[in-house]
Amino acid sequence: MTSIKPLFRAIAASLIAAVLVGCASTGGPLGLSPQQEQALGQQQHPQILAAFGGEVDDPQLKAYVKRIFDRLMATDPTLPAMEIYVLDSPVINAMAVPGHVYVTRGLLALGNSEAEIAGVIGHEIGHNEKRHIAKRVSRSNLAQIGTVLGAILTGDARTAQTIGQGAQLYLLSFSRDQEYESDLVGTRLLAAAGYEPLGAAKFLNTLGNWTNLEAQIAGVQQPPEYLKTHPNSANRVARAAQEANVLRQGGAPGETRRSAYLNAIDGMLYGDDPEKQGFIRGRDFIHPQLRFAFTVPNGFEIRNSSQAVLARSSSGAQMQFTSSPSQEGPAALINAISQSLKVSLGTPQQLNVAGRNAAAGRGRANTQQGAVDVTAYAIQWQGASHWVFLWVTPANQTRQLDNAINSSVRSLRDIDPASVRVPAPTRVDVVTAQRGDSAASLSQYMAFPSYQQERFLIMNGLAPSSGLDAGERYKLVR
Repeated sequence: MTSIKPLFRAIAASLIAAVLVGCASTGGPLGLSPQQEQALGQQQHPQILAAFGGEVDDPQLKAYVKRIFDRLMATDPTLPAMEIYVLDSPVINAMAVPGHVYVTRGLLALGNSEAEIAGVIGHEIGHNEKRHIAKRVSRSNLAQIGTVLGAILTGDARTAQTIGQGAQLYLLSFSRDQEYESDLVGTRLLAAAGYEPLGAAKFLNTLGNWTNLEAQIAGVQQPPEYLKTHPNSANRVARAAQEANVLRQGGAPGETRRSAYLNAIDGMLYGDDPEKQGFIRGRDFIHPQLRFAFTVPNGFEIRNSSQAVLARSSSGAQMQFTSSPSQEGPAALINAISQSLKVSLGTPQQLNVAGRNAAAGRGRANTQQGAVDVTAYAIQWQGASHWVFLWVTPANQTRQLDNAINSSVRSLRDIDPASVRVPAPTRVDVVTAQRGDSAASLSQYMAFPSYQQERFLIMNGLAPSSGLDAGERYKLVR
């Protein structure tokens, strides 16, 4: 958790603005002109930087990634102008908005060669080359208009809802087509720049394996591909590999530059920076820089992210802790949350938490999984800055969790950073395998509480049955 700004609101507002801009543009049917695309990119850029912790504070790493980017861009002088940024976030992500391409250090930690990361960067370049944001806005507006027209023409709310669901699936399908198209662009840029064109497919395979492991650990089932915004990694691997094999026909394999890549990421921060982004110790979340801490109930597992602290119980109860400003105070913020969620939270109840003014509200919502209770707490921390706890509990569990949730909220407290023992950050450590080393022996050094060997294998692009080669270098996180 890096900031107390309500970034989710700012980003949502800018996306709404993008749709409104598209409605008035001349860039195609309800789409964006190139000039409007660039303006949107400039508008989004500072928000993306803030949402993902800004740029990494490592000039050498940034320069290394820029050299990869420049090598790809040099292959095609017709590519639109853009710049690349390395985000200081542990989240595995890459993205593009007009004029800008981003990769996170979390993504860099998962790669195993320069060719793999070049494939990711090439994919994001492809989104900008193909003007996918402009097309996305155009299709989104058309789909929304279709829903409205359906409601007007039929006069039937159920029919309008069905039309809306159809429009959403149409948009998801269009997004998958964009992803496939960008995969092909990235693979072709790889080949043109002299990289091994299979690099893109190899990274997608690693990403798919990592995602599946994370889902297994969390006990979450992956949705079917037709309900995903991004296509299934296995399908993308197959398509990217097919294109790579076509490009390689009659030619020698391109460069992978694995050694140069491992040199560049050796020592790179992995996961959260405990001083700047907070850290988890047992059931406590502690943030030295923002000078607060709180404790989650027994049975809840905590996870930190760039914008919120999340917690979940094995029975399905969930918590989100984040921040939001309100010049009008906690009660007004509860009402704003109620409107945003479209869940009536009732008349806000005035409270005192950690010696500060606070308010709470509760309401019930029906979901596909059944009825849930939504409980929101807003605590005025300093000036207009507020901390917000949002709890979602299955309706049949709410009563038994009430005391624990209330205790967790009231555990929010000031801390003196000087009295906190901040753990050392974990980093990527590139080691050379010795004779007799194995995945089982090296993975014992991985700084993960579970699934150490599985993570070691995936992070190093190894199959479960793979042995290690003496003298070869491998990534640890410790």
